[in-house]
Amino acid sequence: MVRKICLRALFIFVYIAGGVPGLVEPLPAASQETAKGRTVIGAVLDLTGQGAARGRHARDALLLEESRINQGRPTSLARIQLVLIDSEGKTEGASKAVKRLAGEFGAVAIIGPAEREASLAAALEAEKARIPLVSLIAPEALLRPVRKWVFSTAHPVSLTVGRVFSHIGLRGFRRIAILASGKALGREGREILSGLAPDRGLSILLNERFSEKEHNFLPFLQKSHLRGAQAFLHWSNGASRLALARARLALDIRIPIYLSMVASKSYEFEGGGRAVEGLMFPVPRVFAAELLTENTPGREQIQKFRSDFRRRFGQFPDGMAGYAADAFRIIGKTLAGSPRRGLVRRRIETMGAYQGLTGIFRITPSDHNGLNPYSLVLVKIKGGKWALAETKK
Repeated sequence: MVRKICLRALFIFVYIAGGVPGLVEPLPAASQETAKGRTVIGAVLDLTGQGAARGRHARDALLLEESRINQGRPTSLARIQLVLIDSEGKTEGASKAVKRLAGEFGAVAIIGPAEREASLAAALEAEKARIPLVSLIAPEALLRPVRKWVFSTAHPVSLTVGRVFSHIGLRGFRRIAILASGKALGREGREILSGLAPDRGLSILLNERFSEKEHNFLPFLQKSHLRGAQAFLHWSNGASRLALARARLALDIRIPIYLSMVASKSYEFEGGGRAVEGLMFPVPRVFAAELLTENTPGREQIQKFRSDFRRRFGQFPDGMAGYAADAFRIIGKTLAGSPRRGLVRRRIETMGAYQGLTGIFRITPSDHNGLNPYSLVLVKIKGGKWALAETKK
């Protein structure tokens, strides 16, 4: 029976005695009001598709937060029940999941997805159903223009670019090279990098894109070096990052390389050796908790979350887990009294400054994300380990 449910990609987890998640039968059709003493928070994640690694970290964070909030919840308030549906990384799966959670399960709000196209599809369905959706990814098309029912606890690309550009400026660099993949992440990154560079006083000496089949990055680095670029910005993910680093080593070019954000363990650079030395990239605070200074806002709660996560699941959380936990906590703060969807949405929008694991959220009617670039930690690989990126040349 469990195998059949898994094949149908329907995973529903609840908190039970001892903190062990288990499969349960679907809830009967219900209104968005509290049903039988329970308030349902839905989640849509990729647990079996290409983004399964990120989805599992987010899932585990939600299970941990469900336990935490129920343990501290007054008996006079309804218990929170998490209902999670696997989208399989498909846009159609994400849309159907939102429809089911809003209708069949009577959720008051939905968390996820964590994949770009799935999040856009889920957002369209959430707007139709008039249910708050807190995405775990933040493509610009999701947040601008503002959608009434859609929020995100992730870092938009514009913030990532801002964090990188700030560091480049502090180092006194003025001439940059941009190389981005032809996929959605690369296209969006290249557009924002190109658009914001002039305002930061940066001249772009190379601005190209590459195919996902590309393996030879030597020509891009050679052209950048000959044109006098002081920093090389690579916007993509996966194997191209390591291939670029190895090309730089082969050419013995010392140009600093900045990468797009690293939020998940699937982007580690194992086996890179000397090639990855000096690579720099922004990461969410939860993913770089060991590097945080003592005066970092929210550091104690980050350390506790990491400790609790490791104790329960046997590993440290990545940045996606932090996004998921923040989404659950933000929604949880809105559930006092009668948790109607419209009220949940308005309470999120008017919450004011909220110190989360990812950073301080200042969500407003005109900004459904509320983070700033300095909520990201800029990391540099040094001696094979992560270190804070210095600002000197």
